[in-house]
Amino acid sequence: MPKILVTRHLGQQAMTVLEQSGLDLIVNPEDAAPSRDWVLGHLANPEVQAICLMHSQPSDKVDEQLLDAASPNLRCVSTFSVGYDHINVKAANARGVKVGHTPGVLDDAVADLTVMLVLMTLRRVGESIQLVRSGGWPQLPWAPFVNCGQSISHPSLTIGFLGFGRISQAALERLLVFTNKTDRPQIIYNSSRRRDNQDTIDADFSKRYGVDVKRVEKEELAAKSDILIVLCDLNPSTKDLVNKSFFEQMKESAILVNVARGPIVNSEDLHEALTTGQIWGAGLDVLTGEPNITADHPLLHVKNCLVLPHLGSADYDTRNKMAELCARNAIAAVRGDELLAEVKL
Repeated sequence: MPKILVTRHLGQQAMTVLEQSGLDLIVNPEDAAPSRDWVLGHLANPEVQAICLMHSQPSDKVDEQLLDAASPNLRCVSTFSVGYDHINVKAANARGVKVGHTPGVLDDAVADLTVMLVLMTLRRVGESIQLVRSGGWPQLPWAPFVNCGQSISHPSLTIGFLGFGRISQAALERLLVFTNKTDRPQIIYNSSRRRDNQDTIDADFSKRYGVDVKRVEKEELAAKSDILIVLCDLNPSTKDLVNKSFFEQMKESAILVNVARGPIVNSEDLHEALTTGQIWGAGLDVLTGEPNITADHPLLHVKNCLVLPHLGSADYDTRNKMAELCARNAIAAVRGDELLAEVKL
């Protein structure tokens, strides 16, 4: 009987889908990451034809070791993630193993978090929470502008996006609700390249959102943005893209929000930009080196920097959708059907 290996319990919704598939399951009995040996040992079972695994877990890393350990009957690696940077996709495909992932289900969740980080960073919410928790509020003398931040309804703001895919567009729809209705914001973005019909693309965006939307080069994006949101892919061309020279072009009143991948923003250069007043503040859901961010990390001790532990997709609805798609990809592969969402390089 074909089997699906499941390295972590996927929640009742997805597990019910797996259980009702009629296929046998091998499920990690612990509510924790399995050992690498446990994963490799079960993959050697010739009845295991698909594996549901966790994004970026050392036990689940899809490399030559894992592919060598798997029996020739393995048909699919289905990852509980949108990203697949921990998976050697080409090596898997060369062995006839498909790679499934879970795109398109977390757009709303990440867009919601983006808006939250923008508002919290503008209004210095992280700093204010710390003030209260430290007991410093009673010692803070009141003054007309004490604890003031910036307003997202300020006239004629420029909101910039580094990357303008589905999540950026969903975030923009939400942000526009809060902006000034008389002096509307301008929206600028940078994408990987300028298209031949770029003017038409931007005109369509402008009509759709009711504000001026325009693609610009990275230098103009840095120089003009009051709110700069990082939502591009991490690849060799975007690693450390937001660095010292980028920050030097930004306004002192600007904020940076990163909800994409940590290495797109150079942490050391960001620390310098924040502590020297080069930019107003930063809101980060991602950080280079995560999750191994210890209490002594420099960015955790900068008052105008708010850091979250990668909460982008962390709402129950989204995680359940991701889990179910992960399960259905595995089931489809075992049955010889097309995956619902396959990584195709």
